[in-house]
Amino acid sequence: MKPLILCIYLLFPYPPALHAQRADTPLMPYRFGQLWGYTDKAKKVIIRPRFDFAWPFREGLAMVISGGRYNYVGTAGKLMSPTSYQAAGEFSEGLAPVKLKGAWGYIDKTGRTVIPFEYESAIQVSEGLAGAKKDGHWGVLDITANRFTPTKYDEIFQFSQGLARVKTGGLYGYIDKTGVEAIPPVYEEAFSFQDGFASARLRVQYGFISLETKSFKAKEFFNVGPYTEGLAHAEKQADTSGRCGYIDAEGVEKIPFSYFMCAAFSEGLAPVLKSQTGKWGFIDRTGKDAIAFKYDQISGFKDGAAKAVFEGKTFYIDTKGAEYFQNNRVDMRGNHP
Repeated sequence: MKPLILCIYLLFPYPPALHAQRADTPLMPYRFGQLWGYTDKAKKVIIRPRFDFAWPFREGLAMVISGGRYNYVGTAGKLMSPTSYQAAGEFSEGLAPVKLKGAWGYIDKTGRTVIPFEYESAIQVSEGLAGAKKDGHWGVLDITANRFTPTKYDEIFQFSQGLARVKTGGLYGYIDKTGVEAIPPVYEEAFSFQDGFASARLRVQYGFISLETKSFKAKEFFNVGPYTEGLAHAEKQADTSGRCGYIDAEGVEKIPFSYFMCAAFSEGLAPVLKSQTGKWGFIDRTGKDAIAFKYDQISGFKDGAAKAVFEGKTFYIDTKGAEYFQNNRVDMRGNHP
């Protein structure tokens, strides 16, 4: 059985938001040679290329990096703050986790410190809460109350549908918003809840946990991936070819098992690899090819953009397959701060 390695090209080791909603943002990160800026959908430059890397806009601001330091830029091209950070995460619910002088805290969209810089690790806010690490212990940070509740777990992930996945002793479970254990850590693999279900592995069995009953129901599949947008990628137990397809939470086949590798759906599209020697592309929820199979590596979509690698170059594509990259010439008409 082959490992289901999702070939996601991440230049920033910070987990993406669990349920990023598709945003018809007017600007896209655009790579111009070795620099990054932003263009509109017609690829006219709006923010001139001057960053070492750029992320898509989220909640009106986009994370950028220059000289190894992180900051945020607005749609007018102005940096959010004169302060730059050692590391950072994208905005969620009006706040972003940032690292300054070796410690993590949270800032608002003006750059004002909302949660003090006193944490060893901090993740994006979700449902008013965030997992954070302080004095060697992971806990639940209530953003509104600025209250940190330590727990016994080795790691805490983002909240989704009222529960956060936790890890201890190499096993996964879930806690509620008060930090109380809702589902014991007995799973070798587990993902976040979406639409009432979370895919998981209990010893050698794969299946889904119900949010309503908190119970696990095994399915006759291997390597069941995250349950997103009503589907999860999986492999058939009886099929030695290791081909993957997509099932619903009841274990019903929805997209045929005809792919060499599969990744989760986001914004109606999923990255798949048709053969070991082939290239990555995207299919829609009906299994129809949606974006050309030409990429060496791709990520899932978030906020209307997906990272792609083609012939050694990293850039973004949109949900229509348009590529935001140019080697040496770009339309510099219009305003571009």
